[in-house]
Amino acid sequence: MQEATLQGVEGGHTPYIMNRRHDGVEGWIYGDYMVDQKYPDELCDVKRLTGSFPAIIGFDLYDLKDYQLKTTTYLGRKAYERGEVIAIVMHHANPITGGSPWIKNDKGDIKKTIKRLLPGGESHWKWNQILDKIASWAHGFKDAKGTHIPVIFRFLHELNGGWFYWGLNNAVGNTEEELKEFYRYTVKYLRDTKGVHQFLYAFSPDKFTDQADYLKTYPGDNYVDILGMDYYYTGVWDTKDKLQKSIRDVVILAESRNKIPALTETGYMNNKINQFPNFWTDYVLDVVKRQPTTKRLAYIHAWTNQCFDNAEHSCLIWVPYKGHPGATSFVNTFYKDPITIFGDKLPNFYH
Repeated sequence: MQEATLQGVEGGHTPYIMNRRHDGVEGWIYGDYMVDQKYPDELCDVKRLTGSFPAIIGFDLYDLKDYQLKTTTYLGRKAYERGEVIAIVMHHANPITGGSPWIKNDKGDIKKTIKRLLPGGESHWKWNQILDKIASWAHGFKDAKGTHIPVIFRFLHELNGGWFYWGLNNAVGNTEEELKEFYRYTVKYLRDTKGVHQFLYAFSPDKFTDQADYLKTYPGDNYVDILGMDYYYTGVWDTKDKLQKSIRDVVILAESRNKIPALTETGYMNNKINQFPNFWTDYVLDVVKRQPTTKRLAYIHAWTNQCFDNAEHSCLIWVPYKGHPGATSFVNTFYKDPITIFGDKLPNFYH
Protein backbone atom coordinates (compact mmCIF):
# COMPACT_ATOMS: atom_id res chain seq x y z
CA MET A 1 0.00 0.00 0.00
CA GLN A 2 1.25 3.44 -0.90
CA GLU A 3 2.32 5.66 2.03
CA ALA A 4 0.68 3.26 4.49
CA THR A 5 2.57 4.73 7.45
CA LEU A 6 2.71 8.31 6.13
CA GLN A 7 -1.01 9.03 5.73
CA GLY A 8 -4.29 7.49 6.76
CA VAL A 9 -7.95 8.20 7.31
CA GLU A 10 -8.68 6.67 10.74
CA GLY A 11 -7.20 6.75 14.23
CA GLY A 12 -5.41 10.10 14.05
CA HIS A 13 -4.05 11.57 17.28
CA THR A 14 -1.30 13.92 18.39
CA PRO A 15 1.50 14.41 17.50
CA TYR A 16 0.28 13.47 14.00
CA ILE A 17 -1.00 16.23 11.70
CA MET A 18 -4.78 16.12 11.98
CA ASN A 19 -7.81 18.41 11.36
CA ARG A 20 -9.00 15.84 8.81
CA ARG A 21 -12.09 14.47 10.54
CA HIS A 22 -14.61 12.62 8.34
CA ASP A 23 -17.41 10.12 8.94
CA GLY A 24 -16.75 10.20 12.67
CA VAL A 25 -13.06 9.30 12.41
CA GLU A 26 -9.83 11.30 12.28
CA GLY A 27 -7.43 11.30 9.33
CA TRP A 28 -3.71 11.88 9.88
CA ILE A 29 -0.30 12.56 8.37
CA TYR A 30 3.11 11.66 9.78
CA GLY A 31 4.81 15.08 9.92
CA ASP A 32 8.51 15.51 9.19
CA TYR A 33 8.95 17.05 12.68
CA MET A 34 8.07 13.64 14.10
CA VAL A 35 11.28 12.25 12.60
CA ASP A 36 13.28 14.55 14.90
CA GLN A 37 11.35 13.09 17.83
CA LYS A 38 12.08 9.55 16.53
CA TYR A 39 8.35 8.97 16.89
CA PRO A 40 7.31 5.42 15.93
CA ASP A 41 5.30 4.83 12.78
CA GLU A 42 2.48 3.30 14.79
CA LEU A 43 -0.48 4.47 12.73
CA CYS A 44 -1.41 2.53 9.61
CA ASP A 45 -4.97 1.98 8.40
CA VAL A 46 -4.21 -1.59 7.32
CA LYS A 47 -2.47 -2.49 10.58
CA ARG A 48 -5.24 -1.02 12.73
CA LEU A 49 -7.71 -3.16 10.78
CA THR A 50 -5.82 -6.45 10.32
CA GLY A 51 -3.12 -6.31 12.98
CA SER A 52 -0.43 -6.36 10.29
CA PHE A 53 1.40 -3.82 8.18
CA PRO A 54 1.30 -4.38 4.41
CA ALA A 55 4.08 -6.58 3.02
CA ILE A 56 5.03 -3.80 0.59
CA ILE A 57 4.99 -0.13 1.56
CA GLY A 58 5.25 2.55 -1.12
CA PHE A 59 6.70 6.04 -0.87
CA ASP A 60 7.06 8.95 -3.29
CA LEU A 61 10.21 10.96 -3.96
CA TYR A 62 8.03 13.84 -5.17
CA ASP A 63 10.33 16.82 -5.90
CA LEU A 64 13.20 15.46 -3.81
CA LYS A 65 12.88 18.25 -1.25
CA ASP A 66 14.73 17.75 2.01
CA TYR A 67 11.61 17.44 4.18
CA GLN A 68 10.11 14.91 1.75
CA LEU A 69 13.23 12.75 1.69
CA LYS A 70 13.62 13.05 5.47
CA THR A 71 10.25 11.41 6.13
CA THR A 72 10.57 8.85 3.34
CA THR A 73 14.00 7.80 4.58
CA TYR A 74 12.87 7.46 8.20
CA LEU A 75 9.64 5.60 7.49
CA GLY A 76 11.34 3.49 4.82
CA ARG A 77 13.99 2.35 7.28
CA LYS A 78 11.30 1.49 9.82
CA ALA A 79 9.50 -0.65 7.24
CA TYR A 80 12.76 -2.33 6.24
CA GLU A 81 13.53 -3.14 9.88
CA ARG A 82 10.22 -5.01 10.03
CA GLY A 83 11.20 -6.93 6.90
CA GLU A 84 8.82 -5.18 4.51
CA VAL A 85 9.55 -4.34 0.87
CA ILE A 86 10.00 -0.68 -0.12
CA ALA A 87 8.52 0.57 -3.40
CA ILE A 88 9.24 4.08 -4.67
CA VAL A 89 7.44 6.20 -7.26
CA MET A 90 8.17 9.79 -8.25
CA HIS A 91 5.58 12.45 -9.09
CA HIS A 92 8.23 15.07 -9.82
CA ALA A 93 7.30 18.47 -11.24
CA ASN A 94 8.05 18.99 -14.92
CA PRO A 95 11.79 19.83 -14.86
CA ILE A 96 11.37 22.32 -17.69
CA THR A 97 8.26 24.25 -16.66
CA GLY A 98 8.33 23.63 -12.92
CA GLY A 99 4.64 22.79 -13.25
CA SER A 100 2.61 19.82 -12.14
CA PRO A 101 3.37 16.31 -13.38
CA TRP A 102 -0.30 16.27 -14.48
CA ILE A 103 -0.30 18.24 -17.72
CA LYS A 104 -3.84 19.55 -17.20
CA ASN A 105 -2.47 21.61 -14.29
CA ASP A 106 0.65 22.91 -16.08
CA LYS A 107 0.35 26.21 -17.95
CA GLY A 108 3.95 26.18 -19.21
CA ASP A 109 5.49 25.03 -22.48
CA ILE A 110 5.22 21.25 -22.13
CA LYS A 111 5.76 20.40 -25.79
CA LYS A 112 8.30 17.62 -26.42
CA THR A 113 9.29 17.52 -22.75
CA ILE A 114 11.00 14.13 -22.95
CA LYS A 115 12.95 14.94 -26.10
CA ARG A 116 14.18 18.15 -24.44
CA LEU A 117 15.33 16.16 -21.38
CA LEU A 118 17.17 13.49 -23.39
CA PRO A 119 20.87 13.84 -24.33
CA GLY A 120 21.09 16.58 -26.94
CA GLY A 121 18.06 18.41 -25.56
CA GLU A 122 18.44 21.92 -24.17
CA SER A 123 17.19 20.81 -20.73
CA HIS A 124 19.09 17.54 -20.48
CA TRP A 125 21.17 18.92 -17.61
CA LYS A 126 18.00 19.40 -15.57
CA TRP A 127 17.21 15.69 -15.71
CA ASN A 128 20.78 14.84 -14.76
CA GLN A 129 20.44 17.09 -11.72
CA ILE A 130 17.34 15.15 -10.66
CA LEU A 131 19.10 11.83 -11.18
CA ASP A 132 22.08 13.05 -9.17
CA LYS A 133 19.72 13.80 -6.27
CA ILE A 134 18.10 10.37 -6.55
CA ALA A 135 21.52 8.72 -6.53
CA SER A 136 22.62 10.75 -3.53
CA TRP A 137 19.50 9.71 -1.63
CA ALA A 138 19.93 6.05 -2.62
CA HIS A 139 23.56 5.98 -1.51
CA GLY A 140 22.47 7.25 1.92
CA PHE A 141 19.47 4.93 2.26
CA LYS A 142 21.15 2.34 4.48
CA ASP A 143 20.34 0.33 7.56
CA ALA A 144 22.06 0.64 10.93
CA LYS A 145 24.91 -1.59 9.74
CA GLY A 146 25.58 0.49 6.65
CA THR A 147 23.95 -1.93 4.22
CA HIS A 148 22.05 -0.36 1.33
CA ILE A 149 18.30 -0.96 1.58
CA PRO A 150 16.77 -2.53 -1.55
CA VAL A 151 14.09 -0.52 -3.32
CA ILE A 152 11.60 -1.17 -6.11
CA PHE A 153 11.98 1.99 -8.22
CA ARG A 154 8.85 2.47 -10.35
CA PHE A 155 9.48 5.64 -12.29
CA LEU A 156 7.65 6.82 -15.45
CA HIS A 157 4.62 4.86 -14.28
CA GLU A 158 1.53 4.87 -16.52
CA LEU A 159 3.72 6.09 -19.39
CA ASN A 160 1.20 4.92 -22.00
CA GLY A 161 -1.46 7.19 -20.50
CA GLY A 162 -2.08 10.80 -21.45
CA TRP A 163 -2.09 12.57 -18.08
CA PHE A 164 1.62 12.94 -17.19
CA TYR A 165 4.35 14.87 -19.01
CA TRP A 166 6.05 11.49 -19.53
CA GLY A 167 2.93 10.09 -21.24
CA LEU A 168 1.66 9.43 -24.75
CA ASN A 169 -1.08 10.76 -27.01
CA ASN A 170 -1.35 14.16 -25.37
CA ALA A 171 -0.29 17.77 -25.89
CA VAL A 172 3.31 16.96 -24.99
CA GLY A 173 3.88 14.99 -28.17
CA ASN A 174 6.25 12.36 -26.79
CA THR A 175 6.93 9.35 -29.00
CA GLU A 176 7.19 5.71 -27.98
CA GLU A 177 10.87 5.65 -28.95
CA GLU A 178 11.62 8.76 -26.90
CA LEU A 179 10.02 7.20 -23.82
CA LYS A 180 11.96 3.97 -24.28
CA GLU A 181 15.22 5.87 -24.65
CA PHE A 182 14.41 8.05 -21.64
CA TYR A 183 13.81 4.96 -19.52
CA ARG A 184 17.05 3.35 -20.71
CA TYR A 185 19.06 6.52 -20.15
CA THR A 186 17.73 6.88 -16.60
CA VAL A 187 18.60 3.30 -15.64
CA LYS A 188 22.06 3.50 -17.22
CA TYR A 189 22.84 6.81 -15.52
CA LEU A 190 21.74 5.64 -12.06
CA ARG A 191 23.16 2.13 -12.32
CA ASP A 192 26.30 2.58 -14.42
CA THR A 193 27.32 6.22 -13.99
CA LYS A 194 26.26 6.81 -10.37
CA GLY A 195 26.71 3.26 -9.05
CA VAL A 196 23.22 2.75 -7.63
CA HIS A 197 22.82 -1.01 -7.28
CA GLN A 198 19.98 -1.45 -4.78
CA PHE A 199 17.16 -0.64 -7.21
CA LEU A 200 14.84 -3.12 -8.86
CA TYR A 201 13.33 -1.26 -11.82
CA ALA A 202 9.58 -1.67 -12.34
CA PHE A 203 7.95 -0.97 -15.70
CA SER A 204 4.26 -0.21 -15.20
CA PRO A 205 2.06 1.09 -18.01
CA ASP A 206 -1.63 1.75 -17.50
CA LYS A 207 -4.37 -0.34 -19.12
CA PHE A 208 -3.47 -2.01 -22.41
CA THR A 209 -5.28 -4.05 -25.05
CA ASP A 210 -2.90 -6.95 -25.66
CA GLN A 211 0.72 -8.00 -25.21
CA ALA A 212 1.95 -6.00 -28.20
CA ASP A 213 0.24 -2.89 -26.86
CA TYR A 214 1.84 -3.48 -23.45
CA LEU A 215 5.31 -3.67 -24.99
CA LYS A 216 5.08 -0.55 -27.17
CA THR A 217 7.00 1.54 -24.60
CA TYR A 218 9.03 -1.33 -23.10
CA PRO A 219 12.71 -0.30 -22.87
CA GLY A 220 14.16 -3.82 -23.00
CA ASP A 221 15.03 -6.67 -20.67
CA ASN A 222 18.37 -5.17 -19.62
CA TYR A 223 16.60 -2.24 -17.97
CA VAL A 224 13.64 -3.84 -16.19
CA ASP A 225 13.28 -6.26 -13.26
CA ILE A 226 9.52 -6.12 -12.64
CA LEU A 227 6.75 -6.12 -15.23
CA GLY A 228 3.79 -4.34 -13.68
CA MET A 229 0.61 -2.63 -14.70
CA ASP A 230 -1.78 -0.13 -13.18
CA TYR A 231 -5.45 -1.00 -13.47
CA TYR A 232 -8.13 1.11 -11.82
CA TYR A 233 -11.81 0.34 -12.05
CA THR A 234 -13.48 3.57 -13.16
CA GLY A 235 -16.94 2.37 -14.23
CA VAL A 236 -18.98 -0.50 -15.65
CA TRP A 237 -16.71 -0.73 -18.71
CA ASP A 238 -13.80 -1.87 -16.53
CA THR A 239 -14.65 -5.50 -15.97
CA LYS A 240 -13.18 -8.35 -13.99
CA ASP A 241 -12.67 -10.26 -17.24
CA LYS A 242 -10.54 -7.43 -18.63
CA LEU A 243 -8.44 -7.34 -15.47
CA GLN A 244 -8.03 -11.12 -15.60
CA LYS A 245 -6.80 -11.00 -19.21
CA SER A 246 -4.38 -8.16 -18.41
CA ILE A 247 -2.94 -9.96 -15.38
CA ARG A 248 -2.52 -13.11 -17.46
CA ASP A 249 -0.71 -11.16 -20.18
CA VAL A 250 1.64 -9.55 -17.65
CA VAL A 251 2.44 -12.88 -15.98
CA ILE A 252 3.14 -14.56 -19.33
CA LEU A 253 5.34 -11.68 -20.51
CA ALA A 254 7.20 -11.50 -17.22
CA GLU A 255 7.87 -15.21 -16.95
CA SER A 256 9.08 -15.41 -20.55
CA ARG A 257 11.70 -12.78 -19.65
CA ASN A 258 12.57 -14.07 -16.16
CA LYS A 259 10.97 -10.98 -14.60
CA ILE A 260 8.58 -10.47 -11.67
CA PRO A 261 4.88 -9.87 -12.53
CA ALA A 262 2.91 -7.40 -10.42
CA LEU A 263 -0.29 -5.38 -10.25
CA THR A 264 1.51 -2.17 -9.36
CA GLU A 265 -1.60 -0.05 -8.68
CA THR A 266 -5.26 -0.89 -8.43
CA GLY A 267 -8.47 0.21 -6.75
CA TYR A 268 -11.91 1.65 -7.52
CA MET A 269 -11.88 5.33 -8.46
CA ASN A 270 -14.01 8.03 -6.84
CA ASN A 271 -14.35 6.26 -3.48
CA LYS A 272 -16.54 3.59 -5.05
CA ILE A 273 -15.26 1.22 -2.37
CA ASN A 274 -17.93 2.83 -0.20
CA GLN A 275 -20.56 1.43 -2.60
CA PHE A 276 -18.69 -1.85 -3.22
CA PRO A 277 -17.37 -2.63 0.27
CA ASN A 278 -16.25 -6.14 -0.74
CA PHE A 279 -14.25 -4.72 -3.65
CA TRP A 280 -10.86 -6.20 -2.76
CA THR A 281 -12.23 -9.74 -2.58
CA ASP A 282 -14.85 -9.60 -5.33
CA TYR A 283 -13.03 -7.46 -7.91
CA VAL A 284 -9.34 -8.18 -7.26
CA LEU A 285 -8.60 -11.33 -5.26
CA ASP A 286 -11.26 -13.48 -6.94
CA VAL A 287 -9.86 -12.42 -10.32
CA VAL A 288 -6.31 -13.36 -9.33
CA LYS A 289 -7.50 -16.77 -8.10
CA ARG A 290 -9.32 -17.67 -11.32
CA GLN A 291 -6.39 -19.33 -13.11
CA PRO A 292 -3.06 -20.92 -12.22
CA THR A 293 -1.41 -18.27 -14.41
CA THR A 294 -3.00 -15.25 -12.73
CA LYS A 295 -2.23 -16.77 -9.31
CA ARG A 296 1.46 -16.35 -10.07
CA LEU A 297 1.18 -12.57 -9.70
CA ALA A 298 3.81 -11.56 -7.15
CA TYR A 299 2.12 -8.59 -5.50
CA ILE A 300 -0.80 -6.16 -5.56
CA HIS A 301 -0.30 -2.51 -4.62
CA ALA A 302 -3.08 -0.24 -3.34
CA TRP A 303 -2.91 3.55 -3.35
CA THR A 304 -2.85 5.97 -0.41
CA ASN A 305 -5.77 6.45 1.96
CA GLN A 306 -5.66 10.20 2.52
CA CYS A 307 -7.76 13.11 3.77
CA PHE A 308 -7.36 16.74 2.83
CA ASP A 309 -7.49 19.77 5.11
CA ASN A 310 -10.33 21.61 3.41
CA ALA A 311 -13.88 22.73 4.09
CA GLU A 312 -15.35 19.39 2.98
CA HIS A 313 -12.69 17.33 4.78
CA SER A 314 -12.71 15.24 1.63
CA CYS A 315 -10.87 11.93 1.56
CA LEU A 316 -9.68 9.40 -0.98
CA ILE A 317 -10.44 5.90 0.26
CA TRP A 318 -8.80 2.94 -1.47
CA VAL A 319 -8.62 0.32 1.28
CA PRO A 320 -11.13 -0.25 4.11
CA TYR A 321 -10.22 1.17 7.50
CA LYS A 322 -11.43 0.30 10.98
CA GLY A 323 -15.15 1.07 11.02
CA HIS A 324 -15.54 1.16 7.22
CA PRO A 325 -18.44 -0.91 5.75
CA GLY A 326 -15.90 -3.17 4.03
CA ALA A 327 -13.71 -3.73 7.09
CA THR A 328 -15.00 -7.15 8.15
CA SER A 329 -14.96 -8.53 4.62
CA PHE A 330 -11.44 -7.27 4.03
CA VAL A 331 -10.15 -9.02 7.14
CA ASN A 332 -12.07 -12.29 6.74
CA THR A 333 -11.93 -12.82 2.99
CA PHE A 334 -8.86 -10.89 1.80
CA TYR A 335 -6.34 -10.68 4.65
CA LYS A 336 -7.09 -14.21 5.87
CA ASP A 337 -7.14 -15.82 2.43
CA PRO A 338 -4.31 -18.36 2.09
CA ILE A 339 -3.08 -16.75 -1.12
CA THR A 340 -2.35 -13.32 0.40
CA ILE A 341 0.72 -12.40 2.42
CA PHE A 342 0.88 -9.31 4.63
CA GLY A 343 3.82 -8.06 6.66
CA ASP A 344 3.23 -10.53 9.48
CA LYS A 345 3.75 -13.53 7.17
CA LEU A 346 6.80 -12.32 5.24
CA PRO A 347 9.89 -14.51 5.04
CA ASN A 348 13.14 -12.91 6.16
CA PHE A 349 14.25 -11.28 2.90
CA TYR A 350 17.12 -9.27 4.22
CA HIS A 351 18.99 -11.31 6.83
